[in-house]
Amino acid sequence: MITTITLNAAIDQVYEMDSFIVGQTNRVINKRQQGGGKGVNVARVITALGGQACISGFVGGLNGKKIDLLLKEEKMHAEFVHIAGESRVCLTVIDKQTENITELLEQGPTIQPEEWQRLLLWLKEQTKKSTYFVLSGSLPKGLPTTAYATMITLLKQKGARVMLDTSGEALYEGVRAVPFAIKPNEDEVTQLLGKAVESEQDLIQAGERLQALGIEHICFSLGAKGALFINESGVFRVNAPKIEVVNTVGSGDSFLGGLTYKLSQGAPYSEAYKWAVACGSANASEKDIGKVHLQVVEDFAKQLLITKIK
Repeated sequence: MITTITLNAAIDQVYEMDSFIVGQTNRVINKRQQGGGKGVNVARVITALGGQACISGFVGGLNGKKIDLLLKEEKMHAEFVHIAGESRVCLTVIDKQTENITELLEQGPTIQPEEWQRLLLWLKEQTKKSTYFVLSGSLPKGLPTTAYATMITLLKQKGARVMLDTSGEALYEGVRAVPFAIKPNEDEVTQLLGKAVESEQDLIQAGERLQALGIEHICFSLGAKGALFINESGVFRVNAPKIEVVNTVGSGDSFLGGLTYKLSQGAPYSEAYKWAVACGSANASEKDIGKVHLQVVEDFAKQLLITKIK
C-alpha cells in the first residue's frame, strides 16, 4: 500500500463556461466536484493503475465531511485526522472559448499543535502498512515550515521511502531531510538555489547538486517537452506523447502517482520514468483532475523513449 498525505485537503470544484469575462455575470454550463488536494490526486491515479492507496492528512467542518463523502463515493480509502477548522474549496474555471484555466484557491484551516501531534502518531502506525509515502501540497496555517522535514525524518527512521512535492520554505526544509524523490518545477528550483534557471543545463546542474545530497530521484516535468530525471546513474530525458490538451490541472500529481506506483512495484527506474510522463499526459487529456485510464497510460508508455543525455 502507498500512503499519500494531503495536509491541506480540499473540495475541488470545476466550472466550465462558454466564456469567462472578468467583471461580468458568467453562466456555468457544467460543474464537477470531487475530494481534492495534491495527495488525493496522487492516490486517485495509483488506484486507477491498479495499486492500493491510503489517503491521510487533515479535514474539518462541513467541507471536511463532504471530502470524506466524495472519496467514499469513488471507493477511495481515506483515514484523515479530523480537526476543528473548516477545510477549503479550490475552484477551477475553464473558459472553453479561450481554453484559459483560472484557479481560485482558498487558504484552508489553521492546524492546532494537538492536531499535528495526532497526525504524527498516525504516521508512525502507518509505517507498519506502507513502505512508500507521498507528501505533497502546500502547508496549512499553524504548521512550521519544517513540517515535511519532520515527517520525512520520522518515516525514514521506520525504513520508508518518501516522495516530496511542495514549494517554498517547506521544500527547502524538506530537501534538507533528504527524501527519496522530489519533483520541483523551474520556479521551485530557483527558490532552492537562489538564482534563476535559464537553460536546460542549469536545470541539470541543479538536479545533480540535489542528487549529491542523497536524494535518489530528481524529477523535472517539462510539459509537452517530456521530463528530465537525475539519479546516481546519470541524467535521462523522456519525451512526451502528442496529445490534445484538455486540462493540465493535476498533471503533476498524476506524474508523481505513476512514478511512485511503478517504483513501489519494483520496476526499473527507466520504466517508472516513462510511466510518470505517460500518467501526466493521460491526465492532461482528460477534463477531470487526477483522472487517468490504465489502457491509455500503457499505450502512451509504449510510445515513449528514455535517453541518457549525461
